[in-house]
Amino acid sequence: MGMVVVEKRFLTRDKIVGKQVVDSNGVTLGTIKEISFDLAHKEMSITLADEKGKETEISGNNVAAVGDVVLLKAPPVEALEAPRPPPPAKPTPTSTAKAPTSSGLCSNCGYQNESDSRFCIKCGTKLR
Repeated sequence: MGMVVVEKRFLTRDKIVGKQVVDSNGVTLGTIKEISFDLAHKEMSITLADEKGKETEISGNNVAAVGDVVLLKAPPVEALEAPRPPPPAKPTPTSTAKAPTSSGLCSNCGYQNESDSRFCIKCGTKLR
């Protein structure tokens, strides 16, 4: 049998601090401010700061992947307990035509997407 070689990937502090942190629901939670190591328990944690400067510590066990952003396996406990704002009201479609619009409003299902979206996040219709 052949030997399996596992490539080690090391991430330095400089490559991690400042990256955006995104939870498993795709919500941007903030940016990494610091990395900490608990030598007694051999655990790592990251400290993120949201747009208001509030800091939250997240266990390294909750990190699913690190790339352009840091992706979490699950939202932090604080995010689960915090009340979420209600989703934006869905506008009523104004036309039965299937032609896409440039405003982000889906002509198929009436969902208001971001203005720079190419496809409707709800039904997949091409917007441009």
